[in-house]
This record gives sequence, C-alpha cells and structure tokens, in this order.
Amino acid sequence: MQSDSGSVGRRSGTFIEAARRAQIIEAAIIAVNEHGYAGASLSVIAARAETSKSVISYHFDGKEELLAQVVEQVYGEVGELIVAAVDAADDWPGKLAAYVRAELGYVRDHRERILAANEIVISHRDADGTPLYLQGGDEETALLEHILQRGRRAKAFAPLDVKVAAVTIVHAIDGAITESQRDPGLDLDRYGDRLIPLLLRAVGAA
Repeated sequence: MQSDSGSVGRRSGTFIEAARRAQIIEAAIIAVNEHGYAGASLSVIAARAETSKSVISYHFDGKEELLAQVVEQVYGEVGELIVAAVDAADDWPGKLAAYVRAELGYVRDHRERILAANEIVISHRDADGTPLYLQGGDEETALLEHILQRGRRAKAFAPLDVKVAAVTIVHAIDGAITESQRDPGLDLDRYGDRLIPLLLRAVGAA
C-alpha cells in the first residue's frame, strides 16, 4: 500500500497537478460529447487538452479511470446542488420539489457535462460486461427515499411504496434530460413547473 501512496501523492499533491487533472477532465467531457464513448480515445482527449497521451497517463490509469472521474465529478456536483436545495426547503413537499428543480437546474446550466457523464454511465462496462449504471447501489435514490419516508410519516404524503415512488421520480427526471438532449432548446424551468405538480399529486402531497 505504501508504494501506491507515493504514486497518489505524486499525482495529486500540487496545485499545478490538480489544475492539469481538471483540464484533462474538461477535455474528456468535450471529447465524449463530440465522439461518443467509444470514439473518445486518449489520443482524441489529449488533442483536446493540448497535451500528450503520456501526460494523461501520468495523471490517470487509462481511459477507463479518466472517464470514471468525469462521472464522479459531475454527479458529485449534482449531488451537492441537490442537497443544498433540499436543506433550504421548509417542508417535505417543498423538499421534493427542490430536489427535482435542482437537478433540472444543473442540466439547464451544465448540459454538456451531464450529457457526457450519462453517455459514460450508459456505455462503460466492467470486465464482466456489466454497465456502469447497474454497478451502483441505492445511492441515487437514497435522498429521495428519505424525503418520501419522512414526508409519509409526517402525513405530508399519502401511504406509498417509497422505493417505487423514488425510482419513478428518478426516471421522470431522466426523461426530462433525454428530452433536453433531443431538443437543446427545451425550457427546463418550464418543464419543471409542469413536472413537479404531477409528481406531488402522484405521492399524494397534502
């Protein structure tokens, strides 16, 4: 383990190296959106970053790790935005609405980032052939389930299957993202204004 820690420290220990990693990740996002997952080779990403493949290999253990870092960073940004919005809401229906609006807001403001991350999640497979989007646990729905569970206990929502409701809401948001990919001019604020009342009615919001 100590031999590995030297490598990690070398890669992440300075501001310059952190800036270089961030630059490479941004180049990878552009490359994935322009060429797709399969076409976003290290050569293509290096050209976008105006650097060399060897520099990328210094910072990342290959294309798979680099693109996994894209997903981790983008989804981390989305998660932070959602948590802040939910924490700021006063009641459980408001928290559910804030969750949806925050995620749609991120897609509105960072469309290229979320599209690249979703392309990677759909396309990447591990050694056993399992897609990346099937490799996680319940992290994606954990906060939604918490909101729904607490709202149900507070009688702000009707009795419901929390897991089914959370998954349904996630897919409803994913549908909005798909529509924004099909129509780059889609007004996601307006979409949210129509989606949120539907979801609140579906969970029996008081």
